Amino acid sequence: MLDLRGRRVIISGASSGIGFEAARMLASRGAAVCLTARRADQLSAAAREIGRGAWAWPCDVAKPESVAKLAAETENRWGALDGLVNNAGVAPMARLDETTDEVWDEAFAVNVTGPFFLCRELSGLLHAGSSSSVVNVSSNLAVKAIPGMAAYNASKAALNQLTRSLALEWAPKVRVNAVMPGVVDTPIHALRGISPERIEAIGQMHPMKRVGRPEDVAAMIVFLLSEASSWMTGTIIPVDGGMMAG
Repeated sequence: MLDLRGRRVIISGASSGIGFEAARMLASRGAAVCLTARRADQLSAAAREIGRGAWAWPCDVAKPESVAKLAAETENRWGALDGLVNNAGVAPMARLDETTDEVWDEAFAVNVTGPFFLCRELSGLLHAGSSSSVVNVSSNLAVKAIPGMAAYNASKAALNQLTRSLALEWAPKVRVNAVMPGVVDTPIHALRGISPERIEAIGQMHPMKRVGRPEDVAAMIVFLLSEASSWMTGTIIPVDGGMMAG
């Protein structure tokens, strides 16, 4: 099992789904984790469930002043940072002619500008850390687009290019990689009105014949944060049940 004792990691969008599972896995391997998301109550409950080594800090990643407060609190508590997981995201479903300015702007604000703000404000702490690593949670739709999700597809493609750009700028001190999940069984689907039966049917579209579980993606995130991936940067890895193979 990967030993992450002593490592300090911030995870956005950590109150549920992939972010929560990544926080749980990291804490179980000895890391100290800061869970951040917009919903304070749900976030605090998630941190309590994880227990020792976990603390919650509400943050709206799309607002620079909110991210600045998170950075200040992190510096006060830890003084440096060894890992950042940019997991917070929104996934609007709308054809282009139905995509309002607000929908488009929110997709880019949360999925692209949020990681930019976090990386910019936490840059000094990451460079002060030990073998620091950033993991961006993208999507296989960044490469293999589908109709009806233009804002999401485009925002995740932009996140991939931000990943590559920062990997080049920050090497060799800080590594920056990304994962591209396929369809993963998280609470976001219920919020979008997608039934469990529909999710199961979507799973049959994956060569592995099921949708992903949060732990499938979290395991790769943990690997990319660990010393086991110390020669990897600028890499964008599908974790999608084989969808990108076809």
